[in-house]
Amino acid sequence: MFVTYIINMKLLLLVFLFSFSTLYSQELHHQMLSAQGSSKELSNGIYVSQTIGQQSVIGNYTKEGKTYGQGYQQSVWSKYISTNSNNAITTVTYPNPFISTINFQFSQAIKEPISVSVFDIRGRLIFNQEKQASGNILTIDLPNLASSNYLVRLSSPNYTYYTQILKQ
Repeated sequence: MFVTYIINMKLLLLVFLFSFSTLYSQELHHQMLSAQGSSKELSNGIYVSQTIGQQSVIGNYTKEGKTYGQGYQQSVWSKYISTNSNNAITTVTYPNPFISTINFQFSQAIKEPISVSVFDIRGRLIFNQEKQASGNILTIDLPNLASSNYLVRLSSPNYTYYTQILKQ
């Protein structure tokens, strides 16, 4: 009787520890230590991005109709975006996050064609098109993009603008 009790207690303790460690390990699985590091594409095509420093999760999260872009790596995009202060033309991007269509509203009309380049989080060019703004609004349809963060570069002879967009 006592031996059965001991075996049952060991089994119960084992089940408890297994359940606890499984839940705990899943929680830790989604955390990373990271900060800006170096990136390299290997000869076999694998892209390695090295980071250390801050805890965060990777990916996008949608709750109550709002999408949040999450990432563990502080990108160099902020360097490009900071150059927008040199523009005489201010630009508003909306809606952001977007579902399939995104608009860029300029403080004044841009008469020349505008080159639109969209880059993924690894810096790969995934969309490139030349479009004409309608008045002071440029509308871009991007229905086939996956839910993620992207960097957009708009450029014409006298105007260059960078922004980060989030596809829901």
